[in-house]
Amino acid sequence: MPTKKSKLAPQKLKEIDLIEGISVSITHCGLKKNKKEDLVLVKLDSPGEIVGAFTSSKTPGESIIWNKSIIRFGKVSAILINSGNANVFNGRSGRKSLLKITKELSNRLELPEEQIFIASTGVIGEPLDENKILRKIPYLISNLENKASSWLSAAKAITTTDTFPKTHSEKSSGKDGIIINGIAKGSGMIAPNMATMLAFIFTNVQFQRRMISSKFMEIVDKTFNSITVDGDTSTSDMVLFFSVRNKGKNIGLDKKTKDKIFFSKLERLMTRLAHYIVKDGEGASKFIKIEIKDAKTKKDAKEIGKSIANSPLFKTAMAGSDSNWGRVIMAIGKSHSSVDAEKLTLKFGKFFILKKGKNFSPKDLSNINKYLKEQDILITVDIGLGSYSWCTWTCDFTKDYVKINADYRS
Repeated sequence: MPTKKSKLAPQKLKEIDLIEGISVSITHCGLKKNKKEDLVLVKLDSPGEIVGAFTSSKTPGESIIWNKSIIRFGKVSAILINSGNANVFNGRSGRKSLLKITKELSNRLELPEEQIFIASTGVIGEPLDENKILRKIPYLISNLENKASSWLSAAKAITTTDTFPKTHSEKSSGKDGIIINGIAKGSGMIAPNMATMLAFIFTNVQFQRRMISSKFMEIVDKTFNSITVDGDTSTSDMVLFFSVRNKGKNIGLDKKTKDKIFFSKLERLMTRLAHYIVKDGEGASKFIKIEIKDAKTKKDAKEIGKSIANSPLFKTAMAGSDSNWGRVIMAIGKSHSSVDAEKLTLKFGKFFILKKGKNFSPKDLSNINKYLKEQDILITVDIGLGSYSWCTWTCDFTKDYVKINADYRS
Protein backbone atom coordinates (compact mmCIF):
# COMPACT_ATOMS: atom_id res chain seq x y z
CA MET A 1 0.00 0.00 0.00
CA PRO A 2 1.29 3.54 -0.72
CA THR A 3 2.97 5.39 2.13
CA LYS A 4 4.24 8.51 0.34
CA LYS A 5 2.15 11.30 -1.12
CA SER A 6 2.02 11.35 -4.91
CA LYS A 7 4.67 13.46 -6.62
CA LEU A 8 1.84 15.08 -8.58
CA ALA A 9 -0.26 16.03 -5.54
CA PRO A 10 -1.29 19.71 -5.34
CA GLN A 11 0.69 21.78 -2.87
CA LYS A 12 -2.54 23.05 -1.35
CA LEU A 13 -6.18 22.07 -1.66
CA LYS A 14 -8.84 24.75 -1.92
CA GLU A 15 -10.85 24.92 1.29
CA ILE A 16 -14.54 24.09 1.09
CA ASP A 17 -16.85 27.14 1.11
CA LEU A 18 -19.53 26.28 3.63
CA ILE A 19 -23.16 25.92 2.55
CA GLU A 20 -25.86 26.18 5.17
CA GLY A 21 -28.26 23.26 5.39
CA ILE A 22 -25.78 20.36 5.22
CA SER A 23 -23.53 18.65 7.77
CA VAL A 24 -21.06 15.77 7.93
CA SER A 25 -19.58 13.40 10.51
CA ILE A 26 -16.70 10.95 10.36
CA THR A 27 -15.55 7.98 12.44
CA HIS A 28 -13.60 4.71 12.50
CA CYS A 29 -15.81 1.63 12.50
CA GLY A 30 -13.19 -1.08 11.97
CA LEU A 31 -13.27 -1.72 8.23
CA LYS A 32 -9.84 -0.12 7.86
CA LYS A 33 -6.81 -1.11 9.89
CA ASN A 34 -4.85 1.05 12.32
CA LYS A 35 -7.94 2.91 13.54
CA LYS A 36 -8.14 4.95 10.34
CA GLU A 37 -11.41 6.77 9.79
CA ASP A 38 -13.52 4.79 7.35
CA LEU A 39 -17.15 5.87 7.74
CA VAL A 40 -18.82 9.14 6.69
CA LEU A 41 -22.38 10.41 7.06
CA VAL A 42 -23.62 13.41 5.06
CA LYS A 43 -26.98 14.80 6.23
CA LEU A 44 -29.18 17.48 4.63
CA ASP A 45 -31.55 19.57 6.75
CA SER A 46 -34.20 19.29 4.02
CA PRO A 47 -34.51 16.88 1.06
CA GLY A 48 -32.58 18.02 -2.01
CA GLU A 49 -32.76 17.20 -5.70
CA ILE A 50 -30.22 14.63 -6.91
CA VAL A 51 -28.75 13.39 -10.19
CA GLY A 52 -26.10 10.72 -10.58
CA ALA A 53 -23.91 8.66 -12.85
CA PHE A 54 -22.99 5.08 -12.05
CA THR A 55 -20.51 2.49 -13.23
CA SER A 56 -21.72 0.36 -16.12
CA SER A 57 -19.88 -2.67 -14.74
CA LYS A 58 -21.82 -5.93 -15.18
CA THR A 59 -20.75 -6.92 -11.66
CA PRO A 60 -21.83 -3.85 -9.69
CA GLY A 61 -21.65 -3.42 -5.93
CA GLU A 62 -24.73 -3.46 -3.72
CA SER A 63 -24.54 0.31 -3.25
CA ILE A 64 -24.75 0.83 -7.01
CA ILE A 65 -27.75 -1.47 -7.30
CA TRP A 66 -29.49 0.31 -4.39
CA ASN A 67 -28.77 3.84 -5.57
CA LYS A 68 -29.90 3.13 -9.12
CA SER A 69 -33.18 1.79 -7.73
CA ILE A 70 -33.95 4.94 -5.68
CA ILE A 71 -32.51 7.79 -7.73
CA ARG A 72 -35.67 7.78 -9.87
CA PHE A 73 -37.46 9.36 -6.89
CA GLY A 74 -35.10 12.32 -7.28
CA LYS A 75 -34.65 13.23 -3.61
CA VAL A 76 -31.73 12.89 -1.19
CA SER A 77 -31.58 13.49 2.57
CA ALA A 78 -28.52 11.49 3.61
CA ILE A 79 -25.50 9.69 2.19
CA LEU A 80 -23.49 7.06 4.08
CA ILE A 81 -20.04 6.23 2.71
CA ASN A 82 -17.73 3.47 3.93
CA SER A 83 -14.22 2.59 2.79
CA GLY A 84 -12.36 -0.64 3.43
CA ASN A 85 -15.01 -2.95 1.97
CA ALA A 86 -16.74 -2.61 -1.41
CA ASN A 87 -19.69 -4.93 -0.59
CA VAL A 88 -19.41 -6.45 -4.05
CA PHE A 89 -20.20 -10.03 -5.09
CA ASN A 90 -21.31 -11.06 -1.61
CA GLY A 91 -24.58 -12.59 -2.75
CA ARG A 92 -27.64 -12.32 -0.55
CA SER A 93 -25.58 -11.45 2.53
CA GLY A 94 -24.31 -8.28 0.86
CA ARG A 95 -27.83 -7.19 -0.03
CA LYS A 96 -29.07 -7.95 3.50
CA SER A 97 -26.22 -5.91 4.97
CA LEU A 98 -27.12 -2.87 2.89
CA LEU A 99 -30.82 -3.14 3.73
CA LYS A 100 -30.09 -3.38 7.46
CA ILE A 101 -27.94 -0.25 7.26
CA THR A 102 -30.49 1.79 5.31
CA LYS A 103 -33.31 0.68 7.61
CA GLU A 104 -31.34 1.68 10.72
CA LEU A 105 -30.51 5.08 9.23
CA SER A 106 -34.12 5.55 8.17
CA ASN A 107 -35.41 4.82 11.67
CA ARG A 108 -32.89 6.93 13.54
CA LEU A 109 -33.01 9.90 11.16
CA GLU A 110 -36.77 9.56 10.59
CA LEU A 111 -36.25 9.64 6.83
CA PRO A 112 -37.68 7.60 3.95
CA GLU A 113 -35.30 4.84 2.89
CA GLU A 114 -35.52 6.03 -0.72
CA GLN A 115 -33.82 9.27 0.31
CA ILE A 116 -30.77 7.51 1.80
CA PHE A 117 -27.88 6.84 -0.59
CA ILE A 118 -25.05 4.42 0.13
CA ALA A 119 -21.47 4.26 -1.19
CA SER A 120 -18.89 1.56 -0.48
CA THR A 121 -15.30 1.22 -1.64
CA GLY A 122 -12.52 -1.25 -0.86
CA VAL A 123 -11.80 -4.93 -1.35
CA ILE A 124 -14.20 -6.86 -3.63
CA GLY A 125 -15.69 -10.19 -2.57
CA GLU A 126 -15.14 -9.93 1.17
CA PRO A 127 -18.26 -10.17 3.37
CA LEU A 128 -19.33 -6.85 4.89
CA ASP A 129 -19.77 -6.95 8.66
CA GLU A 130 -22.65 -4.48 8.85
CA ASN A 131 -22.56 -4.53 12.65
CA LYS A 132 -19.37 -2.49 12.57
CA ILE A 133 -21.30 0.22 10.72
CA LEU A 134 -24.55 -0.13 12.68
CA ARG A 135 -22.76 0.39 16.01
CA LYS A 136 -21.39 3.73 14.81
CA ILE A 137 -24.60 5.23 13.40
CA PRO A 138 -25.66 6.87 16.73
CA TYR A 139 -22.21 8.45 17.04
CA LEU A 140 -22.33 9.76 13.46
CA ILE A 141 -25.77 11.31 13.98
CA SER A 142 -24.81 13.03 17.22
CA ASN A 143 -21.57 14.44 15.82
CA LEU A 144 -22.80 16.06 12.63
CA GLU A 145 -21.21 19.46 11.94
CA ASN A 146 -20.50 21.81 9.07
CA LYS A 147 -16.84 22.83 9.17
CA ALA A 148 -14.24 23.03 6.42
CA SER A 149 -11.97 20.77 8.48
CA SER A 150 -14.73 18.17 8.75
CA TRP A 151 -15.20 18.05 4.99
CA LEU A 152 -11.45 17.56 4.58
CA SER A 153 -11.58 14.72 7.12
CA ALA A 154 -14.47 13.18 5.18
CA ALA A 155 -12.42 13.29 1.97
CA LYS A 156 -9.61 11.46 3.80
CA ALA A 157 -11.95 8.86 5.30
CA ILE A 158 -13.34 7.70 1.93
CA THR A 159 -9.90 6.97 0.46
CA THR A 160 -8.36 3.55 -0.18
CA THR A 161 -4.99 3.59 -1.99
CA ASP A 162 -5.20 7.38 -2.42
CA THR A 163 -2.20 9.32 -1.15
CA PHE A 164 -4.04 12.61 -0.67
CA PRO A 165 -7.66 13.71 -0.09
CA LYS A 166 -9.49 15.31 -3.00
CA THR A 167 -11.65 18.36 -2.36
CA HIS A 168 -12.51 21.45 -4.35
CA SER A 169 -14.85 24.42 -4.14
CA GLU A 170 -16.14 26.86 -6.75
CA LYS A 171 -17.83 30.14 -5.90
CA SER A 172 -19.18 32.82 -8.22
CA SER A 173 -17.71 36.28 -7.83
CA GLY A 174 -20.99 38.09 -8.49
CA LYS A 175 -23.98 38.76 -6.28
CA ASP A 176 -25.67 35.50 -7.28
CA GLY A 177 -23.80 33.65 -4.50
CA ILE A 178 -23.41 30.32 -6.31
CA ILE A 179 -21.33 27.76 -4.41
CA ILE A 180 -20.43 24.25 -5.62
CA ASN A 181 -18.38 21.90 -3.44
CA GLY A 182 -17.04 18.42 -4.03
CA ILE A 183 -15.08 15.60 -2.45
CA ALA A 184 -13.80 12.56 -4.32
CA LYS A 185 -11.65 9.48 -4.07
CA GLY A 186 -9.81 7.43 -6.67
CA SER A 187 -6.33 6.16 -7.41
CA GLY A 188 -6.52 2.73 -9.03
CA MET A 189 -9.10 0.70 -10.97
CA ILE A 190 -9.78 3.89 -12.93
CA ALA A 191 -11.07 3.78 -16.50
CA PRO A 192 -13.74 5.80 -18.29
CA ASN A 193 -17.07 3.97 -18.31
CA MET A 194 -19.99 6.13 -17.09
CA ALA A 195 -18.29 6.99 -13.78
CA THR A 196 -14.85 6.00 -12.58
CA MET A 197 -14.47 6.72 -8.88
CA LEU A 198 -16.51 8.13 -5.98
CA ALA A 199 -17.46 11.80 -6.13
CA PHE A 200 -20.02 13.71 -4.08
CA ILE A 201 -20.82 17.21 -5.31
CA PHE A 202 -23.27 19.60 -3.71
CA THR A 203 -24.49 23.13 -4.33
CA ASN A 204 -26.70 25.82 -2.84
CA VAL A 205 -28.38 26.21 -6.24
CA GLN A 206 -31.87 24.73 -6.39
CA PHE A 207 -32.03 22.85 -9.67
CA GLN A 208 -34.65 20.59 -11.17
CA ARG A 209 -33.11 17.22 -12.00
CA ARG A 210 -35.08 16.81 -15.22
CA MET A 211 -33.74 20.18 -16.42
CA ILE A 212 -30.05 19.50 -15.74
CA SER A 213 -29.67 15.73 -16.19
CA SER A 214 -28.48 15.85 -19.81
CA LYS A 215 -26.04 18.71 -19.14
CA PHE A 216 -24.74 16.93 -16.05
CA MET A 217 -24.05 13.76 -18.04
CA GLU A 218 -22.36 15.81 -20.76
CA ILE A 219 -19.96 17.23 -18.16
CA VAL A 220 -19.39 13.78 -16.62
CA ASP A 221 -18.40 12.56 -20.08
CA LYS A 222 -15.90 15.41 -20.57
CA THR A 223 -14.35 15.03 -17.12
CA PHE A 224 -14.65 11.83 -15.09
CA ASN A 225 -15.27 9.70 -18.17
CA SER A 226 -12.18 11.13 -19.86
CA ILE A 227 -9.65 9.96 -17.30
CA THR A 228 -7.89 6.63 -16.96
CA VAL A 229 -5.19 5.26 -14.72
CA ASP A 230 -5.06 1.57 -15.58
CA GLY A 231 -7.95 0.79 -17.92
CA ASP A 232 -9.94 -1.09 -15.27
CA THR A 233 -13.52 -0.04 -14.51
CA SER A 234 -14.56 -0.40 -10.88
CA THR A 235 -17.67 -2.18 -9.67
CA SER A 236 -18.61 0.53 -7.19
CA ASP A 237 -18.06 3.94 -8.73
CA MET A 238 -20.48 6.82 -8.89
CA VAL A 239 -20.87 10.57 -9.12
CA LEU A 240 -23.71 12.07 -7.08
CA PHE A 241 -24.69 15.72 -7.47
CA PHE A 242 -27.32 17.24 -5.21
CA SER A 243 -28.83 20.52 -4.09
CA VAL A 244 -28.85 21.83 -0.51
CA ARG A 245 -31.75 23.83 0.87
CA ASN A 246 -31.49 26.16 3.85
CA LYS A 247 -33.81 28.44 5.78
CA GLY A 248 -32.24 31.54 4.25
CA LYS A 249 -31.89 32.53 0.62
CA ASN A 250 -32.21 29.71 -1.91
CA ILE A 251 -30.70 30.34 -5.33
CA GLY A 252 -32.49 29.23 -8.47
CA LEU A 253 -31.42 29.03 -12.11
CA ASP A 254 -32.62 31.11 -15.04
CA LYS A 255 -32.01 30.60 -18.72
CA LYS A 256 -30.36 33.96 -19.37
CA THR A 257 -27.56 34.30 -16.86
CA LYS A 258 -27.08 31.99 -13.91
CA ASP A 259 -27.27 28.69 -15.75
CA LYS A 260 -24.19 29.61 -17.84
CA ILE A 261 -22.19 30.55 -14.74
CA PHE A 262 -23.48 27.53 -12.85
CA PHE A 263 -22.53 24.94 -15.46
CA SER A 264 -19.18 26.62 -16.07
CA LYS A 265 -18.38 26.37 -12.36
CA LEU A 266 -19.64 22.79 -12.22
CA GLU A 267 -17.45 21.71 -15.13
CA ARG A 268 -14.45 23.44 -13.63
CA LEU A 269 -14.95 21.67 -10.30
CA MET A 270 -15.49 18.25 -11.88
CA THR A 271 -12.42 18.73 -14.10
CA ARG A 272 -10.30 19.60 -11.07
CA LEU A 273 -11.45 16.53 -9.13
CA ALA A 274 -10.94 14.31 -12.17
CA HIS A 275 -7.40 15.60 -12.61
CA TYR A 276 -6.66 15.00 -8.92
CA ILE A 277 -7.61 11.35 -9.38
CA VAL A 278 -5.18 10.95 -12.29
CA LYS A 279 -2.46 12.80 -10.39
CA ASP A 280 -2.95 10.32 -7.57
CA GLY A 281 -2.84 7.34 -9.92
CA GLU A 282 -1.17 4.42 -8.20
CA GLY A 283 2.58 4.92 -8.54
CA ALA A 284 2.17 7.80 -11.00
CA SER A 285 5.06 10.17 -11.69
CA LYS A 286 3.64 12.03 -14.71
CA PHE A 287 0.32 13.69 -15.60
CA ILE A 288 -0.37 13.20 -19.31
CA LYS A 289 -2.87 15.08 -21.47
CA ILE A 290 -3.73 13.45 -24.79
CA GLU A 291 -5.34 15.89 -27.19
CA ILE A 292 -7.01 14.44 -30.27
CA LYS A 293 -7.82 16.91 -33.06
CA ASP A 294 -9.70 16.84 -36.36
CA ALA A 295 -11.12 13.33 -36.02
CA LYS A 296 -13.90 12.20 -38.33
CA THR A 297 -16.39 11.81 -35.46
CA LYS A 298 -16.53 12.60 -31.74
CA LYS A 299 -16.63 8.87 -31.05
CA ASP A 300 -13.40 8.40 -33.02
CA ALA A 301 -11.68 11.21 -31.12
CA LYS A 302 -12.68 9.68 -27.78
CA GLU A 303 -11.72 6.13 -28.76
CA ILE A 304 -8.31 7.13 -30.13
CA GLY A 305 -7.50 9.10 -26.99
CA LYS A 306 -8.63 6.22 -24.79
CA SER A 307 -6.63 3.69 -26.81
CA ILE A 308 -3.42 5.67 -26.32
CA ALA A 309 -4.09 6.45 -22.65
CA ASN A 310 -4.79 2.80 -21.78
CA SER A 311 -1.80 1.33 -23.60
CA PRO A 312 0.66 -0.23 -21.10
CA LEU A 313 3.45 0.12 -23.66
CA PHE A 314 2.80 3.85 -24.07
CA LYS A 315 2.47 4.38 -20.33
CA THR A 316 5.70 2.54 -19.51
CA ALA A 317 7.53 4.51 -22.21
CA MET A 318 6.32 7.71 -20.53
CA ALA A 319 7.57 6.40 -17.17
CA GLY A 320 11.00 5.94 -18.74
CA SER A 321 10.92 9.31 -20.57
CA ASP A 322 11.36 7.35 -23.80
CA SER A 323 10.24 9.03 -27.03
CA ASN A 324 9.20 5.71 -28.55
CA TRP A 325 6.46 7.28 -30.63
CA GLY A 326 5.78 4.02 -32.42
CA ARG A 327 3.76 3.01 -29.39
CA VAL A 328 1.42 5.95 -29.99
CA ILE A 329 1.03 4.91 -33.63
CA MET A 330 0.29 1.35 -32.50
CA ALA A 331 -2.41 2.57 -30.10
CA ILE A 332 -4.02 4.75 -32.79
CA GLY A 333 -4.07 1.84 -35.20
CA LYS A 334 -5.79 -0.58 -32.82
CA SER A 335 -8.58 1.85 -31.93
CA HIS A 336 -10.96 0.71 -34.72
CA SER A 337 -11.49 4.39 -35.62
CA SER A 338 -11.20 6.10 -38.99
CA VAL A 339 -7.51 6.82 -39.62
CA ASP A 340 -5.46 7.68 -42.71
CA ALA A 341 -1.74 7.14 -42.03
CA GLU A 342 -0.79 9.80 -44.59
CA LYS A 343 -2.74 12.50 -42.75
CA LEU A 344 -1.54 11.88 -39.18
CA THR A 345 0.34 14.61 -37.33
CA LEU A 346 1.90 13.82 -33.94
CA LYS A 347 3.56 16.12 -31.40
CA PHE A 348 5.20 15.57 -28.02
CA GLY A 349 4.81 18.95 -26.39
CA LYS A 350 5.98 21.50 -28.99
CA PHE A 351 8.08 18.92 -30.82
CA PHE A 352 6.75 17.49 -34.09
CA ILE A 353 7.20 13.74 -34.56
CA LEU A 354 5.05 13.37 -37.68
CA LYS A 355 3.61 15.92 -40.09
CA LYS A 356 0.83 14.57 -42.28
CA GLY A 357 2.27 11.08 -42.17
CA LYS A 358 5.89 12.07 -42.79
CA ASN A 359 8.54 11.42 -40.15
CA PHE A 360 9.53 14.82 -38.89
CA SER A 361 11.42 13.88 -35.72
CA PRO A 362 15.04 14.99 -35.59
CA LYS A 363 17.86 12.44 -35.52
CA ASP A 364 18.87 13.74 -32.11
CA LEU A 365 15.93 13.02 -29.81
CA SER A 366 17.66 14.40 -26.72
CA ASN A 367 15.42 17.51 -26.53
CA ILE A 368 12.29 15.41 -26.81
CA ASN A 369 13.49 12.94 -24.18
CA LYS A 370 14.36 15.89 -21.95
CA TYR A 371 10.81 17.20 -22.34
CA LEU A 372 9.43 13.78 -21.41
CA LYS A 373 11.22 13.98 -18.06
CA GLU A 374 8.83 16.75 -17.01
CA GLN A 375 5.86 15.97 -14.77
CA ASP A 376 3.23 17.45 -17.12
CA ILE A 377 3.24 15.95 -20.63
CA LEU A 378 1.13 16.92 -23.66
CA ILE A 379 0.62 14.48 -26.53
CA THR A 380 -1.19 15.97 -29.55
CA VAL A 381 -2.57 13.86 -32.38
CA ASP A 382 -4.16 15.51 -35.43
CA ILE A 383 -6.12 12.86 -37.33
CA GLY A 384 -6.73 15.17 -40.30
CA LEU A 385 -10.08 13.66 -41.28
CA GLY A 386 -12.70 15.96 -39.75
CA SER A 387 -13.38 18.60 -37.13
CA TYR A 388 -13.95 16.69 -33.86
CA SER A 389 -11.66 17.01 -30.85
CA TRP A 390 -11.40 15.38 -27.43
CA CYS A 391 -9.06 15.44 -24.43
CA THR A 392 -8.16 12.41 -22.34
CA TRP A 393 -6.02 12.53 -19.20
CA THR A 394 -3.87 9.71 -17.86
CA CYS A 395 -0.65 8.97 -16.00
CA ASP A 396 2.37 6.76 -16.53
CA PHE A 397 2.96 3.19 -15.31
CA THR A 398 5.83 2.83 -12.88
CA LYS A 399 7.15 -0.10 -10.83
CA ASP A 400 5.22 1.29 -7.87
CA TYR A 401 1.90 0.50 -9.57
CA VAL A 402 2.83 -3.18 -9.55
CA LYS A 403 4.09 -2.98 -5.98
CA ILE A 404 0.90 -1.33 -4.68
CA ASN A 405 -1.42 -3.82 -6.36
CA ALA A 406 0.69 -6.88 -5.64
CA ASP A 407 0.04 -6.51 -1.90
CA TYR A 408 -3.29 -4.61 -1.93
CA ARG A 409 -4.92 -7.01 0.54
CA SER A 410 -1.85 -7.39 2.75
